[in-house]
Amino acid sequence: MARRNPWINPVMWFVAVLVVNSLWSAVASQEAPNEVNSPAQTQTYREVVVAPVADLDRALPARMAVTFSAGGTDTGEIGYSILLNNQTEITSWNGDLGEEVPQWNGKLEPGVYTIETVTDEGIVAQQELYIKPFAAYQLEGHILLSLLLVGFAFAEQGVRALAGRIQNTIKQQPVERTPFKRISRGMPELDQLPEHDSPWREPLR
Repeated sequence: MARRNPWINPVMWFVAVLVVNSLWSAVASQEAPNEVNSPAQTQTYREVVVAPVADLDRALPARMAVTFSAGGTDTGEIGYSILLNNQTEITSWNGDLGEEVPQWNGKLEPGVYTIETVTDEGIVAQQELYIKPFAAYQLEGHILLSLLLVGFAFAEQGVRALAGRIQNTIKQQPVERTPFKRISRGMPELDQLPEHDSPWREPLR
């Protein structure tokens, strides 16, 4: 059996680290959408709960996508604001219909947020709050996954070395021989008779 090159295992583990970290980057960049208002239903006050991840009070990356539209008018007052616990203002904007609405980007601490939407009659809002729950822990995830894979790599090498030692020990052990003489096939008692002796004797008279 041909022996595998010693550099193959390190290369395979390096590729595994790259693949796993790429997958984690894709997961950490995923956004969880939370609909605040839609053209079918626009409310002045909406509450959104930002829950902590793994019971850790770390701020999560978030963004607010906002558009205003109206079918029967070209003017009107519009605006929105985000408040934490109805006290701390995170962001606020007010303007007129037709103006470019700024899209908010930032971080939100875990808690209850109130989103206040300002619209004149006949104006509807489309608002969605996007949160990246795992992005705040992206670096820790990369470190943890890399350490786990490196640990598995060393563990695999240790298991291979242990298996090789056990196999060598088994091969080096002497074969225990049986103390009894092996019986040959046929009639060994006849084979041991003297050359001029015969197993057939004349009957007694």
